[in-house]
Amino acid sequence: MDAGLPPASSMRFSLAEAQPLLQSSTLLPPQHFSGNPLDRTYDKRRKFDGTSKQEEVSLVVVAAREVCIRESPGAGGSASSQSGAFGGAGAGGQNTSAGGASVTAAADLQALLLSATDPELDLNSESICLTWVYGDVAYQLPLYLLGQDRTERWTFALDVSDCRSAFLDFLREGCGLGSGVALSDLRAALPQLSRDAAAIAGQATSLSQWHQSHKFCPRCGSPTAPVESGLRRQCVSEAGHKQYPRTDPVVIMLVESPDGRRALLGRNRKFTPGMYTCLSGFVDQCESVEEAVRREVFEESRVLVAGVAVVGSQPWPVGRYGGCELMLGCMAQARSYEVLVNTDEMEDVQWYDKDELRAAVQMYDNAAAQSASAGGAGGGGGEGEGVAEAPMSVAQLQEASLEQLGFFIPPPLAIAHHLIRAWALHEGPWFPPGPPTPPAPAPALAAAAAGSVAPEDGAAAKL
Repeated sequence: MDAGLPPASSMRFSLAEAQPLLQSSTLLPPQHFSGNPLDRTYDKRRKFDGTSKQEEVSLVVVAAREVCIRESPGAGGSASSQSGAFGGAGAGGQNTSAGGASVTAAADLQALLLSATDPELDLNSESICLTWVYGDVAYQLPLYLLGQDRTERWTFALDVSDCRSAFLDFLREGCGLGSGVALSDLRAALPQLSRDAAAIAGQATSLSQWHQSHKFCPRCGSPTAPVESGLRRQCVSEAGHKQYPRTDPVVIMLVESPDGRRALLGRNRKFTPGMYTCLSGFVDQCESVEEAVRREVFEESRVLVAGVAVVGSQPWPVGRYGGCELMLGCMAQARSYEVLVNTDEMEDVQWYDKDELRAAVQMYDNAAAQSASAGGAGGGGGEGEGVAEAPMSVAQLQEASLEQLGFFIPPPLAIAHHLIRAWALHEGPWFPPGPPTPPAPAPALAAAAAGSVAPEDGAAAKL
């Protein structure tokens, strides 16, 4: 035994005690979908045996990317729902605006509380489920273990994908919850949810989407079933091939010009008209983050990148193709200016001055301050003094930015906004001045770059 190790009794891990040690050292603030309040320690979830110190269990209702939400009591209007879209979010059921003001979230998760000994709950099998009878049909609704809350109550995702409409009717009519309850696409509901609720909903919907899309074994084609309380799937063949939930890494980067005065933003045809954002792309197998940044920027714009710095990350359970992504936020230093737009991937790529991006960020800050002011007024009624101006919706803000600036940037719910904000509000160049010294480019990039340099006095060409 290593004499340098402390006694085993002093090595017990406590997530609460470890929180001061887990503070992020990145440069961006905590992002939406992070900060899950549940204890998700894997060994604890893996050893779940259907027991709990609490007499109740909590079920978060999901159907693929939809999650069951309800309007918060006293939400009363659009001020609180819009502030979440305009500003960064805080914890404890509140959304915090960029200016620091906070208002109550407009919606919350509609969880179901059941007795842990309810006969309809099967928590002691490997494939845990809830038996729900609707008419003449008995549904075996799968449960996926999410973790324990602060009271040590187990929390599960209840997947109603196979009976979505019927279960929603049951909640509204059978449970007496009325029309204030809905199964909403998580991306659409995000501006209304608190940070805690968004993080739990992201975990729950990610698991539901993964389970729904992996019902057959990719190795032998046999059907699969959820096991280990929904933490993985296993095929029913003798081989028993295992599958684990996946997360796809994506690089997203703010590219700074060689002189440090401009940033490279782009848009593809699927974007809302007028929106420009950071370039991004999936990380290939056996590729570093830095290599992925250089390759993606070159593929989309033919701009060569030297230095790369990872400054933050964001889980993104509402990614393309129904998968859960991990957005790796980076600052990148360009070593060329000329843009050659790859029209197979992008509609447009442009350099933007720092003042332009500061103005785009300020649009959101102004809207957040206006929304917080309207929320603080409390709808006091009356004429003249004390009547706050109605807050802008996200669509109205984007329209105003498009009219005044000719473009708009993503809202603070996305890490792209915070990359743009961090760069725009940073005084001077992000990277040290002077000509960058890049690593030797990959042969394919070097060969392509040699034949694709636009003339210095020419406009940006398109492939």
